[in-house]
Amino acid sequence: MPRRQEPFSVVRRPGSPYWYYKLGPWKSYKSSGKTTKADAITVALEALEGPAESPGGPTLRKYVEPYFVWETCPHVKRLVTEGKSITHYHVRDMRSIMENHLLTDPVVKVRLSALKRSHILDYRERLIERLGYTRTVQKAIGVLKTILKEAYFREDITRDPTVGIGTTRYQPKEIGIFTAEELRKLFPAEPPGPWGDLTGYTVFLMAATTGMRRGEILALTWECVRFQEKCIEIRQAWKDRHEIGPPKWGKTRVTPMPEQLAKALEQYRARSSRARDTDLIFCYGDGKRIGNTWWAKRFTAAMNQAKIDRVKRNIRPHSFRHTLNSILREQGYDAARIRAALGWSSADVQDGYTHWSADAFNEQRKLVDDVFAGQTQEGLSDIDTDRSS
Repeated sequence: MPRRQEPFSVVRRPGSPYWYYKLGPWKSYKSSGKTTKADAITVALEALEGPAESPGGPTLRKYVEPYFVWETCPHVKRLVTEGKSITHYHVRDMRSIMENHLLTDPVVKVRLSALKRSHILDYRERLIERLGYTRTVQKAIGVLKTILKEAYFREDITRDPTVGIGTTRYQPKEIGIFTAEELRKLFPAEPPGPWGDLTGYTVFLMAATTGMRRGEILALTWECVRFQEKCIEIRQAWKDRHEIGPPKWGKTRVTPMPEQLAKALEQYRARSSRARDTDLIFCYGDGKRIGNTWWAKRFTAAMNQAKIDRVKRNIRPHSFRHTLNSILREQGYDAARIRAALGWSSADVQDGYTHWSADAFNEQRKLVDDVFAGQTQEGLSDIDTDRSS
């Protein structure tokens, strides 16, 4: 089989520390300014793609290079300057998606200025063929959309080729919730239950009884626990491994502290070696935060111990938040107060966390039975009258 011919060549001239490169149509070599062959090849490849100011413009690969790197990403810089929220974790996640699913696809060879909607649609089809209808496909398309919308906003392109391209038919599996019996089994009056120790018991009891998010619980300090007022003030949350900031939606809030949680926290503080007001409640002996890996392992171990099939039912730590909201709403508690305590900014978001049980529809079922039994004829007559008017 003949050796594949590259569209460039690199050589090192005698007596010179630098490598030189030449593209296909060139008559002479040009210094790469690099002392290694690998670096010289990189320079040659970049020259093939063309600089941003060239008539053809850069390829998509060249254009996306700085994206989703905190220090260089134009999108991140703009959001930070405008005071909008974006986390290091999100940026790293998007960079990983870009490297694994965008930079490996032929679409990046197309010049930015020549990108058409058909290129994006073809890219999506290749992703689906390789990955199926998964969330990863949606995230990969989302990354490309973000980059191209930013390019359009900056007027690096004259139109956004992603306009009109919707999401795929991926349907996320509904998150499972706990039954009241399971909650009592997981959190007996006397700890630790299936959690192994008082730390695990108290951490997840807080999640179950207040609906607080993981980042909020692990960033909580003692000064935010108001034992006298029986409430917890949520001021901050972990955004990343080393980054702490305001809670989601940027809103601090106060949430009620049930008696069982207050009792567990008092026991925990009495045994803790770090009980100053400014200390993290849940931390290691040296004051360092408890991490996400600890959180996931403790939850999995407790579910196994309690014989709860978390995989089949899609039970996660976030299920505590779903469960609490559903219980409170089913009992008729004011939805606006629930949103205020759990930190939601809209009823639409809250609805996504609401799971109605069959018992919640007993009154509705009885009303329908009454209608068909002729016991609400007067009410129906009123409805008919209203319609005719």
